This record gives sequence, structure tokens and C-alpha cells, in this order.
Amino acid sequence: MRTRAPTGVWLCAAIASAGCGAPARDGASTERASAYPSRPIEIVSWATPGGPSDLLARALARVAPRHFGQPVRVVTREGGGGAATMQYLTRHAGDGHVLAVFTASGAVSMAAGRIPFEPGDFTFLLRIQLDPFLIAVRSESPYRDLADLFDDARRRPGGVSVSGFGAASAHFLAFERLRAAAADPDIRWIPYAGSGDAVVAALGGHTDAVHSNYDIVREHVRAGTMRVLGVALPLEALPGVASYAEQGFDVEPVHWRGVMGPPGLSDALADEIRARLEATVHDSEFVAYMVRAEMRPAGMSDRAEFSAWVTSEVAASSAALVRLGLVGEPDSE
Repeated sequence: MRTRAPTGVWLCAAIASAGCGAPARDGASTERASAYPSRPIEIVSWATPGGPSDLLARALARVAPRHFGQPVRVVTREGGGGAATMQYLTRHAGDGHVLAVFTASGAVSMAAGRIPFEPGDFTFLLRIQLDPFLIAVRSESPYRDLADLFDDARRRPGGVSVSGFGAASAHFLAFERLRAAAADPDIRWIPYAGSGDAVVAALGGHTDAVHSNYDIVREHVRAGTMRVLGVALPLEALPGVASYAEQGFDVEPVHWRGVMGPPGLSDALADEIRARLEATVHDSEFVAYMVRAEMRPAGMSDRAEFSAWVTSEVAASSAALVRLGLVGEPDSE
């Protein structure tokens, strides 16, 4: 049976000054919100430098100073499927100057019980982007579309392989959704520590295809060394590539990313930070980055909607991991 490490006792200690489990609502917190920000901002990322999540953090850091009135820097804290970043945030409870990029991968880490945190331990501020997944092959591959890939897998059960990030990751679960829509052909998932490594494996012929995002394969596609078989959602940069749905597979798996804050932020301060983040993502320079990277804007109506979304994503990922036999049933207590 899967058990979650308890967070309550030590998390209470971490946020004692702000109150345990609930945002601070005293007059001092409101005053801090009105004076915010009073020093430089940190945006923490647990992603490998150069990956899409790291690039999001750096795009925010370039544009945000215009809207926060303070310098903004990216701090990388890799390790533990996001645990290092999340633990760092808990050490800065109530401090709106320390923010972090949160992604679908973090939700899967929570769902798998790999980290001692859950959505209620943080303040979710703004969902920013949707990044459609895709399947790509090296240019020499005989596959021209998804049907070719899946038909070959049916002819050769276990003989076809797809590389991707992580063994039980958001990338893996997204591929499993596509595979299920294709009636579960027997395809081996080959996990890599980074999406770039997974692409190199497919380019080198070590796997038959790669499951990734456009930003990771873009230069290879432009150079003619890779071909995209299908994409979860239509992309302007790939006008000749049919979506999964257009090829008969009714799923739209995407990687999503946003920004969260530490526990213990007052409502007034959290709303102030969200407003400044919204101004940042609507800035023309940030919009240009989103267009170049083929990312879809993914804002939600308010913080509560984003928080509920993360909670539902963790629950859905947990159910999928249990169904696949990758984790045990959660305790009933």
C-alpha cells in the first residue's frame, strides 16, 4: 500500500509565523502586501537548464522586472522530482519574494508519493502555458504517421520502442493516454533523465520514436533530421502535421506550467503577486516568447480555479498510476 509522508508537523513549524494550513489575514500581512515588493524576486525552477520549464522561468525573469519594479532572478534547485524546490519554498513561508515554476511533472511526483508534499501545502498563483506533446522520428524512419507506428507495434509486440522523459512522469502518462486511444499496442517506453537525451536516443536509432514537446525537437525538425508523426494539438509551426484527433485518436495530452508561491501568503499578497504576474505574461515581449515556443496561453479565472485544477490533476495522475500498477492503492485513512 502506498503511504504519503506526513507533512503537517514540520510544515506547521515552517510557517508558524503565518499560521498553519491557512493564509495569514492579519493587518500586518495586508500592510506587507501594500509595500510589495521590497526586494528582488526569486523564481525557483527544478528543471534541467535549457528545458521548457527552465526557459519559462527565464522568460518570466526577463520581463517581470518591468511589472514588479525589482530585479528578478532564476534559481535552479534540482532534485527529488521537485522536492528540493518545494522544500525551499516552505523555508520561505509567507514570503512573496520567493516564487517557483510548477508543472504537470510536479503533480505526478505528488501523485506517485515520491515527495512529501500535496497541493494544499502551497499557494498556486497563475497557470501560464499549455505545451502539446508530440511523437517524432528520425528522418530515415519508415513511419509517416501514427498509424504506421502503432500498426508496426501490433505486428511486432514489444519490438517497437519510444523514448521520453522519466519512468513514471507526466510525459509517460501522456503517452499512455495516446497508447490507450490506439487500443494499447505493445510499445516499450524507454525513460531518460531529460527530454533532450530522449531525442538524441531517437536520432541515434536507439529507439524508434520519441515522445516530447515541440520546443525540444524544433531545431531537428527544421534541419530535416526529424519528422513529427502527430501532435496533441495543431501547431502553426507544423502545418502539415495532423493532430492526434485528426488521425483518429481522441486525446489531447499537454504539459502545463505555471507559478506557485510558498505556504502562508495572505490573500491580499497572493492577489497582488498574481496581478503582477498577469501583467508580465501579457507583456508583448513575453507573448513573443510564447509564440516562438509554440506554447498556448493557459490562464485561469482566479487562484482558486488554478488550485482546484492542480488538485484534480494530482488525483487523476494518482488514479492512472494505480491503474498501470506503478503505485499501490492509497491508504483509506
